[in-house]
Amino acid sequence: MSGTSNNSGFSPSSSPGSKKSISAPKNVEWSSLGRKVGVAKTSMLQKMGKVETTQSNPQLVIDNMKVKVLKALYDETIRLSKKMVSKTQKYITSSTPLQESLQELANYYTNEHSTGRSIETILKIHLELAAFREKQQTSITNRFVLPAENFVQTVLGPSRDAKGKFRKSRLEYDSALSKLKIAQQATNIDLRNLYICQSHFATYKLRFAHRQYDAQVKLADTVQRHGFEYLVQSINLLATLHDLYSNSCTHLNENEQSIKEIKDYSANQKKIFQDQRQDHQLKLYELSREKEENKYNELVQIFSSPDLAVVNAICLSAGSDQEAILEDLVRILDAHKQTLPIIKLGITKEVQSTSSAQTLFRGNSTATKLMTAFTRMTGRPYLVATLKPIVDKLLKDSSGYELDPEKTSNTEGNVERLSQICQEFLDAIYDSLDSCPLPFREMANHLQKEVVKVFPESKHTSVGGFIFLRFFCPCILSPDTCGVSDSASLTMEARRALILVSKTLQNVANGITFGSKETYMKDMNGFLESNMEGCKVFLDKIAEMPPNTDYQPLSSISEVKSNQLPSIHKLLIKNLEKIFKTLNQYQQSSVTFSLVSALGKLGDVSTD
Repeated sequence: MSGTSNNSGFSPSSSPGSKKSISAPKNVEWSSLGRKVGVAKTSMLQKMGKVETTQSNPQLVIDNMKVKVLKALYDETIRLSKKMVSKTQKYITSSTPLQESLQELANYYTNEHSTGRSIETILKIHLELAAFREKQQTSITNRFVLPAENFVQTVLGPSRDAKGKFRKSRLEYDSALSKLKIAQQATNIDLRNLYICQSHFATYKLRFAHRQYDAQVKLADTVQRHGFEYLVQSINLLATLHDLYSNSCTHLNENEQSIKEIKDYSANQKKIFQDQRQDHQLKLYELSREKEENKYNELVQIFSSPDLAVVNAICLSAGSDQEAILEDLVRILDAHKQTLPIIKLGITKEVQSTSSAQTLFRGNSTATKLMTAFTRMTGRPYLVATLKPIVDKLLKDSSGYELDPEKTSNTEGNVERLSQICQEFLDAIYDSLDSCPLPFREMANHLQKEVVKVFPESKHTSVGGFIFLRFFCPCILSPDTCGVSDSASLTMEARRALILVSKTLQNVANGITFGSKETYMKDMNGFLESNMEGCKVFLDKIAEMPPNTDYQPLSSISEVKSNQLPSIHKLLIKNLEKIFKTLNQYQQSSVTFSLVSALGKLGDVSTD
């Protein structure tokens, strides 16, 4: 051993026979040693798992891994248990306002009321369950969380600490062994340094052995005790949950009858509510249907006013469409059974305001227009059935009827021919009595009664003027406008023949003979005189009301609501200004407010 050996024992030297080495400075040698030790320590820390697995007791390694997993599981279990306890506490805290609300609601109802009793029962159950949950919260804390925390602190924690100390002692042991090897392998051995390294190695080896044993025992004990401790804690947790559910079920079973009563009461109330709701919806539907059905009633009442002010204003504002509008109004009034009452009222007013029976219905009042339109509409099928066969016969051979010598050079036999065709028309009319529309007979009956009151001598002529002047004769004059024939078959000669027939029949109905005004017709006076009595009999019969007075209106209410009323409504909106001016002109402005009110309730419509 060289007398000049370095105290550290770590200075490099050459082997015998080699070149002489130059020793490094002392501080440089220690710096090199420090770096080597640091690198060795870091390497050991990084590879400890592998070293422990390959060099330590395998059971210790296994137990250590189990304890690591147990520590993580226990920490998570404790965390979740505390969270459950916290949630239970929040439930208990937040349920207080609910309890107060239920109590206030229960106080609102009397104890005799089923709702009050139900709320009292629910509140009682809720309070009991809340108490059970509070007991569960305490039980979980005392019987599961605290024991688990104690196991972690007294068993898992110390075993992990022992393992940590064992790892530290292993590092110390490995470091001392490394230093000893370096001291032993030095070229110039420093005995003092070698002694120190040997002493440290022995100390750390003994500590390593003790701590390895301690860690092995504690880890094994932790793993063994875990099974028992976990079983106990699981039993405690299950017992806690069992207590909660058992108490809850017992309490609910005790209130089973009350709960059944609540369910029955709830089902009954639900049925009552559904029935009431159904009734309410039905009433709403009925109201809506009634409103829809009656929405035009106010307008119809205005049309039905005895003075016919609005009807007159509508007709005057319609222009060239007056006839079509008048027919729509007739259908509306007839569907609501107002046409005949209005016409009868018009007849009464006409008779009362006329000074002479000869001028009855010769004007063009609104009531007269309404009567004419109504008779034309209701009597068209009757006219066709009654007059068409005779008209067709005349149109086939329309010659030989002219009596005016200024229009023909030969009148021989024409009186007989004209008389014959007129007789055929009269016979057809007389024979059609049973087919005459009921409204005709009702109007004729009313007319005759009213005329007799003022003009007794005009009992027959008044009815004859109505039936012939307003009904049969216009159709004979213009059969193409009534659907009796077409315009193409009406030659000038045929039209002249029909005019002569119309004149003759009108005079028969009026009970007068031809005079100086139409001298060429005097030859027909014999025919007139022979038929006047028969005509009076017919007029009396047609003015009698038949046993069956059922009358089928021209249109139903639903039909006019779908067709005529919306059309008239649009016309009113379109011609509103003209109608108001007409009403003011005839000093009937009071009707304006009623009309505006009715239209306002109906709302605006498109007038395109």
